[in-house]
Amino acid sequence: MLLTHCNRGTDEPRRLQAMVAFPPRDTIRFALPATMYRCAGESSVLLESANPEGSGVLLRVRYRDSLVSGSYPVAAPGDTAAVPAAVVAVRYLIRETPHAFVLDSGTVHVQREDDKLGARIEGSGLENAIRTPARIEYHDVPLRAETVTCGYQP
Repeated sequence: MLLTHCNRGTDEPRRLQAMVAFPPRDTIRFALPATMYRCAGESSVLLESANPEGSGVLLRVRYRDSLVSGSYPVAAPGDTAAVPAAVVAVRYLIRETPHAFVLDSGTVHVQREDDKLGARIEGSGLENAIRTPARIEYHDVPLRAETVTCGYQP
């Protein structure tokens, strides 16, 4: 999984709260700034949250005609037929060891209010053959006019 991050400074508000329960007993929590981009040529948006130390979350929400509040099922990154759907990738550190996984089950609840977006993600994925649950919340992420390419490459 590739997770990129551009250093935007440390004064940005923390718009993402994440909790990963790594079995059997570890729980990782982190808070990060978040930025949203519209995907060029597609009906989808990309929410990016990352820090230079390596923790981060990417959320891609694919919608039909317009981005509206509602529940979006979690889909695999390469599943382009599932619309509406959401793809979620998580990366975090445990004692300086990087871990990463993509959610393969769960739901993303999107809240759109004027020019801001929020999302509550509850789901899990396999990381080193271990089912790993995650709870993630984005709040008040400004909708931006900028576009980026949102392709998936296995």
